[in-house]
Amino acid sequence: MFVLDEFMINALKIKLVLPELNQASAMLNLIAKDRAELGRWLPWAQSMQKVTDEEEFIKLVRQKTADYTMLELVILVNEQVAGMIDIHNLNSKNQCGEIGYWLGSAFQKQGIMTQAVAHLIKIAFTKMKVHRLNLLADHENNASRAVAQRAGLTHVALLHDEVKYHGEFRDMDLYTIINEA
Repeated sequence: MFVLDEFMINALKIKLVLPELNQASAMLNLIAKDRAELGRWLPWAQSMQKVTDEEEFIKLVRQKTADYTMLELVILVNEQVAGMIDIHNLNSKNQCGEIGYWLGSAFQKQGIMTQAVAHLIKIAFTKMKVHRLNLLADHENNASRAVAQRAGLTHVALLHDEVKYHGEFRDMDLYTIINEA
């Protein structure tokens, strides 16, 4: 297992690791347990129905990581799969990307995602030489918006009808952080 970063929150040991095929079953179980809530904000949650779906996703994001268009990481809490965090839409010319994340309900409200985002930002700025990171959060997803704010991103805009899922256009809040170094 390739560990990109690790940190502690109280008695919880958090690791940010590259995804591996042997994590597919645990990922699927976590998604299945929280499918309704995850699916509310992340339409892909409905399409993850079989272990092979998750395995194909892992293969895809590993290739995108190799192509430097994405960095996808699994969040482990005390060695247990807890969720994922990524930088997608990586653009090397403009040195920018977009943060995305999800966390199983059993691991929420403990500061895990806020710290994972902060650590991902540090990795992006120091190791990947990214200049700007954006984060889009559904305007009604108060928990995701709070993570962005607590992790130090600045709210720059409310984008009306920015995305369409579940048959309707949704307003998204845009957060950003600039590498000042």
